[in-house]
Amino acid sequence: MSEDGNKERNNHPPEEDAGTSTQHPNEQSPPPEQPRQSHTLQVLKGIGLLLLLHLLLFLVPVAFFFISIAQLVYLIPALILLRKNKGIFQGLLIGAGITFLLNAACFGLLLGGNFRL
Repeated sequence: MSEDGNKERNNHPPEEDAGTSTQHPNEQSPPPEQPRQSHTLQVLKGIGLLLLLHLLLFLVPVAFFFISIAQLVYLIPALILLRKNKGIFQGLLIGAGITFLLNAACFGLLLGGNFRL
């Protein structure tokens, strides 16, 4: 057969240049879990950063008794510096909340007389 006969049987559209990036309907897009995992990792980094900042309290051991107030000294500047990174910002806030609740629970035990130093 001639070339014209081959063209009639070939129903596929002509291939596009490699430079264009159009997605065909049968191709799958990347799974949406990628951004979620990286955000979770960023939040965990924020919590870890706050734990490292808590180590600053070893420089002034009396600050452990006032940790809820003392953490504001380093937490507020860290929040201001990292406010654009949403995951780390959220991690710092979560870590601060956990620290506050743990401090409140321990203070309640001391005040209630259930735990003595």
